[in-house]
Amino acid sequence: MIGLAPGTSRVPASLARMIRACLSAACASALAINLAGCDRAPEPAPTASAVAEPAPVVATAAPAPSATPTAEIATPGQPSQSRDPAEVMKDWAKAVQMRDWATVRAFWGEKGEKSGLSTQDFAAKWASLLDPKVTVYPGEQEGAAGSSYYTAPVRIIDGPRTVRGDVVLRRVNDVPGATEEQLRWHIESSTIAP
Repeated sequence: MIGLAPGTSRVPASLARMIRACLSAACASALAINLAGCDRAPEPAPTASAVAEPAPVVATAAPAPSATPTAEIATPGQPSQSRDPAEVMKDWAKAVQMRDWATVRAFWGEKGEKSGLSTQDFAAKWASLLDPKVTVYPGEQEGAAGSSYYTAPVRIIDGPRTVRGDVVLRRVNDVPGATEEQLRWHIESSTIAP
């Protein structure tokens, strides 16, 4: 036992009082802590959607009205011609959700050639998405050497699978001699691997 002299079997009275006082204080503290939490509702368990993510792009969050809005995919295989990169990303997301792989490919530079895949190979690669739900988050725009870039984070949920990555749009600034293809926002690169 603690504090006992050798050969002693009894706890001195002063030590016993001290132990009782400490145990009483500890029990009273534990009881007070437990009772304080009784009137509160339990906190809900965090869900997958509780993970901090930037808010998705909303139609009203567009920086400026588009010169050529494209609310629906008017012609399959034709990318958005909007001058608003957030709207271009929204249209791209719509094409992915519709599984319109010809249109999704056409968002790349040179009407899809910059994707590095033929129309058939592109469709085969993206066809692994069976029921994609796309969320495009607000992007950041910057300029460099005569071009503008817009990088947007993207999340694609396809059943139990989630694909995340960034899409980088690019367009040549309004300079004399620039072609219509160079002036449109198009996908320059992407880290999305369906």
